[in-house]
Amino acid sequence: MFVVSVFAQTPRKGSMRRDNSPIGPTIPAANRNQAGRIFLERADLLKKEANDEYQIVVGNVEFRRAGMFMYCDSAHFYDNPGAIEAFGNVRMEQGDTLFVYADELTYSDTTQLAVLYADTGKKVRLINRDVTLTTDIFNYDLAIDLGYYEVGGVLTDPSNRLTSWYGEYSPTTKDALFRDRVELHSLREGDTLDIFSEQMLYNTGTHIAILDTISTIISKDGTIYTSDGVYNTNTQVADLYQRSLVVAKNGNTLTGDTLYYDRMAGFGEAFGNIEIVDTAKKVTLLGDYGFVIEDADSARVYGHALAKEYSQKDTLYLHGDTITTYRRIIFPEIKAPKTPAAPAIADSLPATPLPVSEIPGDSISADSISVDSLPAPTAIADSLTTVTPLQAETAALPDTIHYMVAHPNVKFYRIDLQGLCDSMTFVNSDSLLHLDRHPVVWNENKQIFGNQIIIHLNDSTVDWAKLPDFGFVAEHIDEEFYNQLTGKEMFATFVDGELRHLDVSGNVQAIMLPQENDSTYNKIANLESSYLSADFLNQELTRMKLWPETSGTMTPLYLAKKQLYYLPAFRWFEPLRPTSPEDVMVIPAEMRELFDEPPFGTSRRR
Repeated sequence: MFVVSVFAQTPRKGSMRRDNSPIGPTIPAANRNQAGRIFLERADLLKKEANDEYQIVVGNVEFRRAGMFMYCDSAHFYDNPGAIEAFGNVRMEQGDTLFVYADELTYSDTTQLAVLYADTGKKVRLINRDVTLTTDIFNYDLAIDLGYYEVGGVLTDPSNRLTSWYGEYSPTTKDALFRDRVELHSLREGDTLDIFSEQMLYNTGTHIAILDTISTIISKDGTIYTSDGVYNTNTQVADLYQRSLVVAKNGNTLTGDTLYYDRMAGFGEAFGNIEIVDTAKKVTLLGDYGFVIEDADSARVYGHALAKEYSQKDTLYLHGDTITTYRRIIFPEIKAPKTPAAPAIADSLPATPLPVSEIPGDSISADSISVDSLPAPTAIADSLTTVTPLQAETAALPDTIHYMVAHPNVKFYRIDLQGLCDSMTFVNSDSLLHLDRHPVVWNENKQIFGNQIIIHLNDSTVDWAKLPDFGFVAEHIDEEFYNQLTGKEMFATFVDGELRHLDVSGNVQAIMLPQENDSTYNKIANLESSYLSADFLNQELTRMKLWPETSGTMTPLYLAKKQLYYLPAFRWFEPLRPTSPEDVMVIPAEMRELFDEPPFGTSRRR
């Protein structure tokens, strides 16, 4: 109910008032801070027509409701129920922090709701310290100190401007709720932040936005898609849930059940079913946990880590307990020397090696073995030309080296290539792929293993391959028969991805089964020498040399003992070979035991 504090001073009984000047008000003694009651504090004129339901106050009108004051040019107020209509230069004030400006106002004691209107071309304005809200029609619920609009409005603070069709704002808590066509635009100098959503909770004190519907966060640094997240516009840090997606400015993406993303630091951290996509390298990293550092072009995944490389026709699937990519900057004054090209072993060999027809030995002759009848010792090209690490070259920055490392317990699969090792490293700057600690590689019926395999790539194609510390090549022929070749060091060169030359040095040993004209195998050749050099064309052996001293035997199969079937270092790891993309995630105990063994070539076990 409105309590009118302006009363006429009635003459005492028996006296006559002869002064015709305006009647002076008498203000009753009352608590002016009573909650839920409005007092008329001042007006130049108070009048009431006989048939009117309301009283009229005009000129310098001032009302008070507890700590809230309202000013206007004129007003109507109703006794029952208590209500007020205010006109002209309407202003509401609370202390020195809250101000509302409008052209008209209506208020009812029943609802304790004030509705403020603006004339055409003007706006209702609420100012709360450094926050400004503008709209055409503003509803202010005095009971709960909450204002809202339903016809579109704008809220601005020193950091951001927010627009929406529906909005709520509480001056007390500084909380704001926006719905329908919500947009947050950063007002910070140099910032390009924009957030689009259908609903947002925002606090003008903390400048934190809470998003619980499909929302898009855009800036020059990238884009975030989320349906459940918290974004701090001061720190540019986001906590995201419900499989949100971060797209970096270079196009790379980060997805996870839960994400933490620091836009200023360019750091993203993901938990649960994560997915990191490097669009330039055409690589996808999957795992249980991972993070990215954008400026360093780095990423790491743990737990069921899987990399999918799709730069080639067929996708390569690679697993390791941990998979890491990173870039190291080399400053000019400490610039590392370039890795020299590995020399061909044949360059250091005797100038006049013996032809095959002059190989000494009492039990082997040129009549029994010829180049045409010998199969390729092992077509290393078949096994290595298809090696595709997580490559697809990036436009590397000057004086930088980019690495990709998977370790331990590495296992990889592609339709034409499978393998395992304890660690794998690809160096982008010199296009070198390192397979370390007991690497084993398969292609069709061929297997290569050693203590290290180094592959040099040129435009994603093998340029040369080296096994610097023991190498063993085996090709399954039939049943228990294998072509085999081993030595302390192997070096192969390629042209257009095909093997052209092979050098083997140090303790060269070979077992070969020459194929007869009727495609059968009737004899087995066992050879030993210090060096072997071979040339190939179209994957076929065209020329082979062994020197300086070569010994060998050619034995019919029906006379050959089992000990002639295998070289001392022969091992066939077929049970460990991955057979499908899913199989790379299976790490059997035998594989872990293999990596704990001494280096290959140090024992004579089969």
